[in-house]
Amino acid sequence: MAILMPQPIPARHRATCAFCHGELDVRDNGHYQYTRGWVMNRAGGGGHGVSLAERENRWAHGLCVERMSKGTFAQTSMFETP
Repeated sequence: MAILMPQPIPARHRATCAFCHGELDVRDNGHYQYTRGWVMNRAGGGGHGVSLAERENRWAHGLCVERMSKGTFAQTSMFETP
């Protein structure tokens, strides 16, 4: 049985997470790319869809974005408050 070794990330697909500063492969699913643009307000509040989006070369792991949005990014254990 062959042991699969992780393949190195080609330089053009390598990025640093904006939050944890870990390395990531921009081709992988679940990563976020920072985007600016226009969002139409909904009648009930909030918005949907980004029009005229401008993508920047800033990336983050999906888990890091989730933790930042929940306010738990700095939390190191279940019993420690951020």
